[in-house]
Amino acid sequence: MSVAVRRGVIALLAVLIAEAAWIIAVPPFRGSDEVDHVYRAAGVARGQLHLSQGAPHGRGLLVWVPTDIVTAAQKQCTALSYVGHDNCHAVETSGDRSLVATAAGGYDPFFYLVVGTLAKPFHGAAADYAMRVATALICAVLLAIGVGTMTFAGIGRWTSLGVLAALTPEVLFSGTIPSSNGVEMAIAFIVWAALLAAVRTDDDPRTQRFLLVVAGVAVFPLTFMRLLGPMWVVLIVAAVVATIGSRHAWTIVRSHRRVVATFVITTVVGVCWWATWQVIASHASGVQPDPDTKKWILAFNLPAYTMQMVGAFPFRDEPAPLGVYPLAFCVIGLLVVGAWRRGATARVRRAVFWIAVASLLVPVVLSLVFMPSAGAIWQGRYEIPFVIGFLPLCGLILDDAAFAPAETPRLIGLSAVFLAAVHVACVYHVERLELTRPESYTDPAWWHPPGVLLGALMLLACTVAWPLLRHRPSSRTDERVAVDTPVKAV
Repeated sequence: MSVAVRRGVIALLAVLIAEAAWIIAVPPFRGSDEVDHVYRAAGVARGQLHLSQGAPHGRGLLVWVPTDIVTAAQKQCTALSYVGHDNCHAVETSGDRSLVATAAGGYDPFFYLVVGTLAKPFHGAAADYAMRVATALICAVLLAIGVGTMTFAGIGRWTSLGVLAALTPEVLFSGTIPSSNGVEMAIAFIVWAALLAAVRTDDDPRTQRFLLVVAGVAVFPLTFMRLLGPMWVVLIVAAVVATIGSRHAWTIVRSHRRVVATFVITTVVGVCWWATWQVIASHASGVQPDPDTKKWILAFNLPAYTMQMVGAFPFRDEPAPLGVYPLAFCVIGLLVVGAWRRGATARVRRAVFWIAVASLLVPVVLSLVFMPSAGAIWQGRYEIPFVIGFLPLCGLILDDAAFAPAETPRLIGLSAVFLAAVHVACVYHVERLELTRPESYTDPAWWHPPGVLLGALMLLACTVAWPLLRHRPSSRTDERVAVDTPVKAV
């Protein structure tokens, strides 16, 4: 079995175990806007791709869904402070169907068609769990492909640490909620991994061509899956080009003209569909204004946005245990500051600096743009598609610079312990928190094992992922995709 496949399989198993822990920890319909996404998926699976009628007493658009789903979601829905009557209660009924409001009614339908169709045989809370499982499987496979693809860029310890640090609790949690957020993050990770690997394989044109194809295939759905998709594509490509330099990027383009041309064409097609769907989705009447608060000061809430990328669940205003943030940011700071200070060239160091600056400016700028029409809607997890590849990039830079050769084993080991503690504490905290809410602990559909067992399950996931930090090339062939890749390719 090749190194890429082996590492991908390890990542697949670890992510599946971690996602199972999150599915168990969060009661049905309790995830971030999960009620809205389940309604959307159930409606799309039954042919309602485009919704056009706004809810008179709720947020979003009206959709027909099975009544058993509405009934199962009602407790969690009515406990939310920002929804209206029509989001939790039927506006109208017809047989075994109910007309309710979903705030996800304007989202692109393709993802919801997949998970909604797979959940059609199930009823009530079981339908939600089926959608969660389908989403988790999709995200786990995509993340595993990303880890396997990153192998062609390097398998040094710092690179592997960057990969594991990028898979924050928020990424894994998002991958279990039946919304397109988690899938968008995973696809963006593949784009990052394929591009970072492609620019480091100049000595193997065939592999480089394959990696460019992988990047092009991943970019296509990334462009239209969510509202900001085209922007993430531009920022990811710009970040990679800034790291390697425009001359090196142009050399790759000239060497693979046909592949790059196809890449550009499919990207344009994806953007065209994105624009078309935005026009289609805008054709709706009776939509009530979103009640989100219009406070301009919230556009500059960078500490909250940054913390939310590590973890805020089930909703953005519910932080993880405060003790996990210093642990996570200790590892993140080590990677970013180390890459900035020890990059092999001045260009690489500048690229790290400006990517970090861009990651801080993006949420502020977008918050200011959307504030007049939508209020303070920004959440840190929205930016993860851009930043999910930044930490692996920093790891590649540190491996190329032979950063802290004597202290690397201890630093890597301590960082791994920090990351494991963050993941275990987050999933344990969420279950304990939900056990204090009557809407959750009285739900007969929620099976919640003792918190110790749930923490042990997450610890098992971390243990399964541990070999990614210990892998070493076993032959000269493997070394071609290892840390020994020439520095000039970065």
